[in-house]
Amino acid sequence: MNECRRPLMKKMAVLLSCLLLLPSVALAKGPSPVGVYVGVYVNGREPLEEDVMPVIRHDRTFLPLRAVTEELGYVVSWNQDKKEATLTKGKEKVVMTIGIKSYRQNGKDVAMDVAPYLEKNRTFIPARYLGEATGLSVQWMPNERIVTVGSYPQKDIPGAKRIYIKEIDMSFILPKDANIDYKLENDELCFYEKSNEQIGGDGFLFRLSKVKNPRTDWCNGPVILAHKDGIYYGADFRGDPAEIQDKALRENFEKAYDYIDDILMTVRVGK
Repeated sequence: MNECRRPLMKKMAVLLSCLLLLPSVALAKGPSPVGVYVGVYVNGREPLEEDVMPVIRHDRTFLPLRAVTEELGYVVSWNQDKKEATLTKGKEKVVMTIGIKSYRQNGKDVAMDVAPYLEKNRTFIPARYLGEATGLSVQWMPNERIVTVGSYPQKDIPGAKRIYIKEIDMSFILPKDANIDYKLENDELCFYEKSNEQIGGDGFLFRLSKVKNPRTDWCNGPVILAHKDGIYYGADFRGDPAEIQDKALRENFEKAYDYIDDILMTVRVGK
């Protein structure tokens, strides 16, 4: 894959993006492959740390409850006596109990074919039923061995100019007051902070591209923005702006960096 010119990344960013490789399992019944790994994306991101990786159990993918649901905006409480985990978000309330093949959602019991379990003081819940309980899409991509929970947030800006780049088949909105420029380099659209780039420095912020396998084709803390017809559309990033030594240039870079989510939330496949 062709690359934009990029600076060194923080070690943790590389670990999270490149080494978050997990024991794999399909969301449907079937034998679990041996020595194969799976990536997990929550709302387009990889939030999990090494000690809370998903596991295979009873031919199902189990996700660490707290790490995943807090990323989704739920408040998690634990009742040690009842071995119950309660998820709350607004008026929604979901209760899952260790060893019980059902969960309670807003006072109604819902059957499951496998039960949550406790390991190393962490509650693990079946991915399929997490999706059902939260109303979020949980998808299993068998070829790439990726589980996605939810999707990256989207927003639109009425009346704003939408920019379409044919080579990557994506469009986006660039905030008017963002000191950010972009240019196509091979099959990647690279975004830069202008003042750093104009002096010949490294103003690289992030890049948009489309790939067949995020686990092998992206690095540096990538996000999945869309998945269509076997193609993943997304972004990956640079590391620590502290690498920029000049104070004024670093401040300019940090201001531009704060616009990244605003831009990514406007990205769409096609025009």
